[in-house]
Amino acid sequence: MTIRILSRDDIERAVDAAASVDAMRVAFGELSAGRAVVPVRGHVESARGITLLMPAFLGASGGLGAKIVSVFPGNAALGQPSIQGAVILLDAETGSVRALLDGASLTEIRTAAGSGLATELLADPDADVLAVFGAGAQGRSHTELLAATRQLSEIRIVSVPPEGAESLAAELSARADELVPPGGGRPPRIRAAATPAEALDGATLVVTATTSETPVFSPELLEHGAHVNAIGAFQPHTREIPGEIVTRARVVVDQREAIWEEAGDLIIPVEEGLVGRDVIAADLGEIVNGDAPGGRGDFDFTLFESVGNAAQDVAIAEAALTRAEALGLGSVVPF
Repeated sequence: MTIRILSRDDIERAVDAAASVDAMRVAFGELSAGRAVVPVRGHVESARGITLLMPAFLGASGGLGAKIVSVFPGNAALGQPSIQGAVILLDAETGSVRALLDGASLTEIRTAAGSGLATELLADPDADVLAVFGAGAQGRSHTELLAATRQLSEIRIVSVPPEGAESLAAELSARADELVPPGGGRPPRIRAAATPAEALDGATLVVTATTSETPVFSPELLEHGAHVNAIGAFQPHTREIPGEIVTRARVVVDQREAIWEEAGDLIIPVEEGLVGRDVIAADLGEIVNGDAPGGRGDFDFTLFESVGNAAQDVAIAEAALTRAEALGLGSVVPF
């Protein structure tokens, strides 16, 4: 028996922004329709971080696999990525191992692609100024994917410490010509913002991708009509979004069950009595499947709250593997 091993470079060559968003359409559609089996992920905490186990089976498309991913915030001081891991794809008929894929790159791609899909379905069509909180791997991947799927005029990046935002803004500015949708367009202006107020002034698209345990901006700073993709808080005690924003937003989530286990952005406002569990208007798959409308409706904002789930990992891994096989990418080794 042989398996195909795909590195970060292989995966990035195999899956472009449009294909990754389409994979998320499959993942969330199956999840909402009840065709996916996705247990709430297991957690193992150690001295320096947390390791997550995330299995899934996509019944309609036949994808079967699991991701093991570690989030070790202190890795930056060691010169290593804070998110590392692997995805294993299995044959749905026999259970045999088909492929081993780099989990860190898949996590970056699928998380950004989920936000890209949510932005497509929820944000105002003419929203073109993006504020990104966080200058790590997810800040970069979200900036790249949203720029590849929507014409942006300006991108502001803010981080703690500010040097991270300055470095990422300089890096992306140097290749701004690449950060446009297929077919070309005018490259966005990319800059670091010194404060949340500066980042959010006129911004109608927002990404929060930080490890903060407290809200990263004050509610009065958010532009009316803005769409927020909140992806950084994945534990019950952490939050990036102010409770007042939650009370005024049309809230859409990736998976209700996982949200109420992990998403402090929503769990904490419920515990504080600001909202009830009915604050969730829809899950993203309901909009994909036509069971709920897209857009903002009568709310002041839209908020996509995501903690990530294994349906996304299996869907993006299947897309990457299919394309890699067609292109002859990766290493095929005995197993």
